[in-house]
Amino acid sequence: MRLSTSHQVWIYGSFGVLFVTGGLWLIFHYFIQIEGEFGPQAHPLEPWWLRLHGAAVMLFMFVLGTLLLTHTDKAWKMRRNLTTGIAFVIVNAVLIVSGYMLYYFGGETARPIISLVHWVIGLAAPVLVALHVWRGRVSRQEGARRRLHWRKPAVPPRKLP
Repeated sequence: MRLSTSHQVWIYGSFGVLFVTGGLWLIFHYFIQIEGEFGPQAHPLEPWWLRLHGAAVMLFMFVLGTLLLTHTDKAWKMRRNLTTGIAFVIVNAVLIVSGYMLYYFGGETARPIISLVHWVIGLAAPVLVALHVWRGRVSRQEGARRRLHWRKPAVPPRKLP
């Protein structure tokens, strides 16, 4: 199920911004601190990466919805690339739920666990996307080979006596 070029731009673009902003937040949160009046404190850009990440997730969820209505529905009916497609849907569901939980259920004991689950899966997501795209291309090529193999051979023209 090949996506149109514009659909690919929206999917990869929104996913890329989402991944980069989440990664930058991780880097700034865990590795880049500034010396404040009372010791190390968060870098001033850290909350901005999180705000941009939140904005990017809204765009990505919109674009993901368009995928579910078109690409996923057709692929399901054709029974193509189901394993990585289902994994992609599950990964996105876990990321959406864990992101929601981070925002609204910030308890001291649960938050570090939810955060770890969210960013580990988020960092692994590009690998799943690449695997899904690769499997889709392989599947398309296999389908093309099967269609060529099952075509009737051309009938040679009859020779007249």
